[in-house]
Amino acid sequence: MILTNPPFGGKEGEHVQRNFPVPSSATELLFLQHIMRKLKNRPGARCGMVVPEGTLFRGGAFATVKQDLLEQFNLHTIVSLPPGTFAPYSDVKTALLFFERPGPTKEVWYYELPLPEGLKKFTKGNPIQDEHFEEARRLWKAWDAYRKGQGPREACLSERSWIVPAEEIRARGYDLTARNPNRKDTEATPSPMELVAGLLEREREILAIVEELDDLLSNGSAEVER
Repeated sequence: MILTNPPFGGKEGEHVQRNFPVPSSATELLFLQHIMRKLKNRPGARCGMVVPEGTLFRGGAFATVKQDLLEQFNLHTIVSLPPGTFAPYSDVKTALLFFERPGPTKEVWYYELPLPEGLKKFTKGNPIQDEHFEEARRLWKAWDAYRKGQGPREACLSERSWIVPAEEIRARGYDLTARNPNRKDTEATPSPMELVAGLLEREREILAIVEELDDLLSNGSAEVER
């Protein structure tokens, strides 16, 4: 069993990237691959980990790794966390991934953790608490019972939880974004804090891409000079 909150937002050099099947400077993607490789290929091997939201929607190398995750593992649960969950250390929006051996993935159960009423985001003064996961735990137990053929599918569904077939995820290019289909039209627009958290995440992704391009151009110039 692996439980981890790996570092994300960092950058690794080419000498480190060569140790992974899918090279990338993004530390979160390298750690995901490391965990996938370390998780023993036997029934009962399982993992719970934190990832930045960008891991869910990014394509390219991220999509390649997520394809392997769905084909070689059973990615059964994704919990979308609110902005500020890791405040004051980071405002990047995050999610929890739970996967196990053996694969492949057939269905993914999603849960969207809500903010307490009157709170726009979690902060150092108003941090996330264990009781905020009470509904998630109750619904997940129903989901786990359904997966084992011991309970009805409907018991794990709610306004904040839904199930997505693996075929649908493949059809959208392995985009794992938590899109709640139960949100009312009035709730369809993200809150200002969600927008800010999303912009911060995308800014970080763009910066990582620019740095990769800079490395490629710098290496190319060095080759020409030699």
